[in-house]
Amino acid sequence: MAISHGEHTLDIHGRKLRYKVAGRGPVLMVQAPGWGIGCGLYEDGLARLESRFTVVHHDPQGSGGSDSPSDPREMNVGSFIDDLEVLRRHLKLDRFALMGHSHGGFIAMNYVLKYPQHVSHLIALDAQLGVVEPVQDVQRTLPALAIDPRFSEAARLFAGTRKLDSDQDLSEFLSGALPLYFFDPESEQCKAAQQYVRSVRISVAAMKATSESDVRFLVRERLGEIRARTLVLVGRHDFICSPVQAEAIHEGIADSQMVVFENSGHLPWAEEPASFLSSVTRFLESPTSNQQA
Repeated sequence: MAISHGEHTLDIHGRKLRYKVAGRGPVLMVQAPGWGIGCGLYEDGLARLESRFTVVHHDPQGSGGSDSPSDPREMNVGSFIDDLEVLRRHLKLDRFALMGHSHGGFIAMNYVLKYPQHVSHLIALDAQLGVVEPVQDVQRTLPALAIDPRFSEAARLFAGTRKLDSDQDLSEFLSGALPLYFFDPESEQCKAAQQYVRSVRISVAAMKATSESDVRFLVRERLGEIRARTLVLVGRHDFICSPVQAEAIHEGIADSQMVVFENSGHLPWAEEPASFLSSVTRFLESPTSNQQA
């Protein structure tokens, strides 16, 4: 069955899941973070991949155009995995490449551990390794950022007391903190990301639910079970999913490859688009190694 391009919705037990298909070539599924930001940031930022791959995005439940469950506390890595598997079956995909960014990388690694037979390639893009690791990264990186005038206001906001009682609160917080996520906080790419988070619904309910439940889905001690061909990508200046986490993922997954983008923060496709496209394309189009998913 040919995958139908365009924007669609999939009914999952009475709950709507929005997904979008674009491009041509082998299928690359993109897993967005589950904490509420949705997939719009990736639909735009990863569009260059569509010249070589059929790229499938979806809004995780509670984000963007996808419905929340009746009980928002049900939003967790396990339910995001289940939705991805329902979408895979709906699209009649046997095996596919899977890319996960940040918390989406955490979901993707969990998916591969549960459904190893369906993932041919795994791309862990500035991936979150666990629960304590991002906290440790921030404790290490934030003090230096706080004394740099380009980052000081964002660092003060990130380190301060947060009032996140509504989706609007979360959007405003993210907009103010976004300079920390870039190597060049004064770039047009950073301004565009700030505009994005100010203009879309970002679910504070999803953020709270995932932050409380992620500890149930830790993968660090299980990385050795992953057999999919794996590429680990990370920005040298990522303050929250740093090369420290990327290196641990790389070391934990046998025969994985790793690329560090020297002039990027948390969003290397935005700051080094040519190098990012080259790295992903070369990995996905290279002859199969002796690793089997």
